[in-house]
Amino acid sequence: MKRSPRLVRLVLAALALALSGIALATPAWAHAELVSSTPASGTRLEAPPRSVQLTFTESVDLVAGGLRLLDGSGRTLATPEPVASGRTVTWPMPPSLGRGAYVVTWRVVSSDGHPVDGAFTFGVGAAPAALPDTVGAASSGRSSTAPAYVVLARLGGYLALTAIAGVVAFLLWCAGGARHDPALQRMARAGIAGGAVFALASLLAQGPYAAGRPLADLLDPPLVRDTLGTPFGLATVWRIALYGVLAALAWRLPAVTSRVRRRLVPVVIAGVAVTIAASGHGAASGSPVELAVVSVHALTGAVWVGGLVVLVLVGRSVERRALLDFSRLAMASVLALVATGLLNSIQHVHAVEQLFLTRYGLLLSAKLALVATALGAAAVSRRQLGRSRSPLLSVRAEALLTVSVLAVTAVLGTTTPPPTVAASTLGPRPGATSALNANRQVTVSLGDGRSAVLAVLPATTRGSTLRVLVSTADGAPAAVRRVALKLANPSRGVGAIPVPLTARGTFWEARYTFPLSGTWKATLTVEDPSQRAVVAAGDLEVSP
Repeated sequence: MKRSPRLVRLVLAALALALSGIALATPAWAHAELVSSTPASGTRLEAPPRSVQLTFTESVDLVAGGLRLLDGSGRTLATPEPVASGRTVTWPMPPSLGRGAYVVTWRVVSSDGHPVDGAFTFGVGAAPAALPDTVGAASSGRSSTAPAYVVLARLGGYLALTAIAGVVAFLLWCAGGARHDPALQRMARAGIAGGAVFALASLLAQGPYAAGRPLADLLDPPLVRDTLGTPFGLATVWRIALYGVLAALAWRLPAVTSRVRRRLVPVVIAGVAVTIAASGHGAASGSPVELAVVSVHALTGAVWVGGLVVLVLVGRSVERRALLDFSRLAMASVLALVATGLLNSIQHVHAVEQLFLTRYGLLLSAKLALVATALGAAAVSRRQLGRSRSPLLSVRAEALLTVSVLAVTAVLGTTTPPPTVAASTLGPRPGATSALNANRQVTVSLGDGRSAVLAVLPATTRGSTLRVLVSTADGAPAAVRRVALKLANPSRGVGAIPVPLTARGTFWEARYTFPLSGTWKATLTVEDPSQRAVVAAGDLEVSP
């Protein structure tokens, strides 16, 4: 079978350009992460602050009631409305704040539509208190995976794009004579109508998801209004509009092959892929290059999977020439799909072990395994085609595998990747145990040049020794009155668990058995001799 070297060269050149753009771009985050707060966590102030300021790794949007100020008794205080501007949230404080400890709990929405939350403390004329257990359990900072209704809406959107993209690509590049096939007509209309319906469902479901409210509130006007004001809402509205354009252009499938529509329809379908990327991880960094990479990934995946489904529907009636044309189209799509998938993985996974120790990594590994198996089935199809045999059986297997890939992708797209801010502190310091070993350590900043290191020896579910060392800016042991540790595993539904620590000279120690493997959030409260407390948190990976 003759390949198209020119097409392959063009695809590889475009991917090389995208790779160079990403290499020169700033690091990307998949969800917003808190970089700093003013006042800093654990700060003791002599006068009430005029405002609280939160700075994130990317632009964020507010949700109704997302920021709360609690006093020392846990009572919510009345405050002015916060204002979000890009990566910064400014929250005016009431001037009547009295002496005492206060807790700030926050919940915002990332550019990709996913909510993140957290909490920190400060004091006015008094030492800040440790986070209450109720706050520590509820404000984990990173929810692992979206609710099932969000995942299903996203999966429906992928399937709809796959249906219309696969039919149009097959007609325009492989077999224009199949435009009168009733099965393809139904598939195209299902893609158009289903795409609009699932986009509307995603738009309405986003409000309760972002605000942490029950699904029954999906028609709540303030929630809908808040969603429409976010990048996610804007991208989803554009997707609904583009499906309306597709309905006008491609509802009658034979019209797609006309001179004008054969140019317009692919452009509109590409626009739908861009809106899907813009309402997900592709919008996280705000980089046009990353948005383009994710868009190409979605579009080429839809063409490949949708084309396979078309082959299954038309069965043995398809001509050999059409099979050869689709084989070349599928080859170009797979090249782009694998390359852009690799670029996405490089952006979101920072260490090899994260492929096996985080939920995001495990899902990504499962997706890669399914894609590799589908490529094996594709190789069988190409061999059968080269021998002038029908590849229908292997095509069916390939179609089933690729649809499974879409299902995993829907979950992956709503799953929090490994943290970027915390990832810089997860690796061992010079002289520490290798990352390939079972030992782990987390380093967190306490302000004023001080830092705390939590070492977990080993980081497994078979029993561990936990050691906390607090150091000054020059590396000497810092004077510490008390250290408190809480461990939580939000992705597995485990709230904050207090772990009693015992002073051992210059460090604090405890024995603890992690009940589950995965990503654990460690929250340290360090109190100095003046009873000034600082709360800091970091993530660590625990192996089985």
